[in-house]
Amino acid sequence: MIVGYMRNLKKPDSLARTTSLIAKSYGIELLYMNPANVDIKKKKVYGRLLVNNKWVDKETDIPPFIDVVPYCFKKESKEVMDFLKETTLLSEDRQNVITKEYLQEVLSKDEAFSHLMIPTHPMETVEDLHHYLNQYQKVVLKPESGLRGKNIYFIEKVEANVLQIGFNTEKWKIPLNELKSFFDTALKGKNYFLQKYVVSRTPQGDPFDCRVHVEKNGRGRWAIAKIYVRIGIGQSVISNVNQGGGVSDTREFLKANYGDKWQEIYRYLKKLGKIIPEKMEELRGKYIMTLGLDVGIDQSGEHFYLFEVNDSPSSKALKSDVAYFRSNYYLYVLKVKLNIHVKDAKEEVESLSDRIAQMQKEIREKDRALAGMEKQIVQKEKELTSKEKRLNNMLNSTSWKMTGILRKTKKIFVKK
Repeated sequence: MIVGYMRNLKKPDSLARTTSLIAKSYGIELLYMNPANVDIKKKKVYGRLLVNNKWVDKETDIPPFIDVVPYCFKKESKEVMDFLKETTLLSEDRQNVITKEYLQEVLSKDEAFSHLMIPTHPMETVEDLHHYLNQYQKVVLKPESGLRGKNIYFIEKVEANVLQIGFNTEKWKIPLNELKSFFDTALKGKNYFLQKYVVSRTPQGDPFDCRVHVEKNGRGRWAIAKIYVRIGIGQSVISNVNQGGGVSDTREFLKANYGDKWQEIYRYLKKLGKIIPEKMEELRGKYIMTLGLDVGIDQSGEHFYLFEVNDSPSSKALKSDVAYFRSNYYLYVLKVKLNIHVKDAKEEVESLSDRIAQMQKEIREKDRALAGMEKQIVQKEKELTSKEKRLNNMLNSTSWKMTGILRKTKKIFVKK
């Protein structure tokens, strides 16, 4: 059974290879594909399959299920993606997408999550920016459509008429009267929203957060693939690994920074990995396959902040874990959601074992029949040998020799 794996990259990456190898053990072939590989008129896909550890071209029907990332839903791919929405089941269809601003608004009103929320506001004019800088002194600006921590600014009012701006690993100061110019150049018309800056930093002053990466498992339930700490070494805004940050083991990091509280903190992170994904599915009204929760912790270890819920989390730090969960989830979707029978490796072995057992039974029965025939042949040979022996004894007997003249005379008279 073939499952689609849609990405924008032309060549399959290492995650695709690992996922394909694991999926094969479940009886699933992974078809690597791009939106451009879909032929709407013929309802065909021209993708690639991993055969003998090499990617080979393959033409096939539209797979019944396609693992697709949000990045594939671009303007130039709209016709293809709309076609696939109607034709097959997608892991993500971009329907009822929850904006970051709306998520903050909804969760702020929910008693189970309100303590995690950071004050968040829309920002349409430079006056909005002035207002919240006066209120909070430090703010973070995030693009509404941003993914993986890109294009995020930090602004701090360091003096009455001086602002400090941070972007990636850079920091610079500007006079307050130049804020409008900065706003018009960097932010205007780009749908940024504003958050109060909260402290989630190491003792060395580097920003960090805890990434709780969750995946659906083989039973269609949320499971934690991995929890790890991202440290923005030398960064001014967030702990963005893609921009030069580092990754730390969560347990060791918490032990080093929070002492005896580390176990309580870790248990709470695991709890968030269960309740937030369930809430996201409730809000969207659809099944989701993967999420990345970015959680900040203050220096006391008492307060937690939900920075972001990413619906396309990076898998660089946990490729094998993600590949394992995805392969199991594919099997669940095919069997449970689509009611398609997939004969996995275990079933193949069991089926082969049954066939071998049946063949062995047939061979044993034939062996018994042959053994019976051989026994009969041996008996016949014994009987024949016995008869030949009696005949030879008779021919060599004195009586047979003495009556030889009489037998010849009888033949003469019979001829006459």
